[in-house]
Amino acid sequence: MNPEAFLEAGIAIYVAMAVALSVWLGIFAYLWRIDAQARMLRRELERERQREQPSSRAPRATVKRVSSPEHEIVEQ
Repeated sequence: MNPEAFLEAGIAIYVAMAVALSVWLGIFAYLWRIDAQARMLRRELERERQREQPSSRAPRATVKRVSSPEHEIVEQ
């Protein structure tokens, strides 16, 4: 096809529309990708926060060794 054919009025509008559509699709794809990465980072941050903060539902207990004279075994 002749390069000058794109400059004809009937075809030029379609070429301009195709270029504009390509640009808009590129912008849309770029923003979609950034949004997906932001969602992934947000989930990762939430997981880190949950790991750092102990769950309030988890039971807590401490074990202490008792060493008093009453509990000692006396050998005779």
